[in-house]
Amino acid sequence: MPPAQVTASRRSVVQLLLIVSGWSFVLAAAFFNTRTIELAARVARRLFHRPFLTPDVWRIHDAMHVYLLFAAMLFLLAWLCGRVPALDRFVRRPLVEKLTLAFLIVAVPLVGLEAGLRPFLPGHEKTTTLFMKDDTLGWKLRPGAVDRWGDVEVRINERGFRGPSVPYEKPPRTARVLYLGDSVTFGYRVARWQDTYPFVADSLFKSLSAYRVETVNLAVEGYSQWQQAIVLEAEGDRYRPDLVVVGFVLNDVTEMFYLARFGGPDEGFQLRHSYSSAWDRVLSKSALVYQIQNVTREIKAKRKLGQDVRLGAVKQQALDVETLMTHPDQNNVKVAWDIALADLQRIVDHCAAQNVAVLVVAFPFAVQLSDPEALSAPQRVLADYTRARNIPMVDLLPELVAHARSTGRGANDLFVDHDHLSVEGHRVVAELLHPRIAAILSARMQEAAP
Repeated sequence: MPPAQVTASRRSVVQLLLIVSGWSFVLAAAFFNTRTIELAARVARRLFHRPFLTPDVWRIHDAMHVYLLFAAMLFLLAWLCGRVPALDRFVRRPLVEKLTLAFLIVAVPLVGLEAGLRPFLPGHEKTTTLFMKDDTLGWKLRPGAVDRWGDVEVRINERGFRGPSVPYEKPPRTARVLYLGDSVTFGYRVARWQDTYPFVADSLFKSLSAYRVETVNLAVEGYSQWQQAIVLEAEGDRYRPDLVVVGFVLNDVTEMFYLARFGGPDEGFQLRHSYSSAWDRVLSKSALVYQIQNVTREIKAKRKLGQDVRLGAVKQQALDVETLMTHPDQNNVKVAWDIALADLQRIVDHCAAQNVAVLVVAFPFAVQLSDPEALSAPQRVLADYTRARNIPMVDLLPELVAHARSTGRGANDLFVDHDHLSVEGHRVVAELLHPRIAAILSARMQEAAP
């Protein structure tokens, strides 16, 4: 019998292990298709009574290809072990057999889980260095950072904010407007900070000769009012502002409850996509690492949930911006509003103690422009609260609707996505806010005049 046939008839342990592992990947590829995954998701929802993330169809196909690729590689290795005498002798050594067994026991499940988890997870790869972890705020902008975010290059000044660095000392006959907010006020997907509404509004003051206006933008991507209050107290007071403009976006009421400190599993969208080292960026590409981190945060969140009855009430039902619009009387919506408005009140009270004027600006979601009567419940809640406490507020929803109707330009012209303004949207908002800001500043400057 030829040597090759003898080798083929007496397969080594390593060959058998490679063949079995290869067939396991073939079976995984056969199972991993859209039909079986959707069926499994429906069964899981019935068994565990909770929603599961809908898998991405294209990523399912990618996972199938990964499984088949690894199967082909293992089958090829098994074939080479049987065809190359030197390799066959090598893999028949007891130590090699043990090491191969140990490696496959670890590698096959890890590869299977890594590929299998990817279709079920949101985008989790870290792609920017703009944000860094902060124990008090959760995250903050990295001072001096220059990187891409939202498909545009963003520059952060040495104090950790977007735009020019304004000296703390305020010159005589100068009125200062300080902006607090999230990605809308920050200018997500707006390439130039000069085109964001705070600085467009600032440019409209240049024609005034009575006094000078300076703008300080302390908005940070993803910040809700609890973070804005901390920024105001720690950094904002140092500028001695005459007016604080608080940009209030509807997801300020909902997104904080996805953070670990509020009983959620997340560390924050911004921090989740930021890396501090090359190794950190490499690990972020792993779906398995992401899921382990997510489970760890969920365990901590459940402990937090049991300690705070309010957070437990928020988590009882789905909470998102759509729920705010369509189910304003839902119990968890009311609790979420109570917490968010308490944080807003903290900002207002602090400004009152510092003798600083406040203006709350409510930004709509793009979908609200299509049916403002049916979807304006969140703005009504905020308006009722501010009216009862004599807090100046501008509701941009009716004004943007009126602008759209008068110009014939819809939400697609004013927004780049569901809630972020386009360059045109920033310009329109600045023109709408300018008269209000000018009136407040004029009154302040008259009061300060000798």
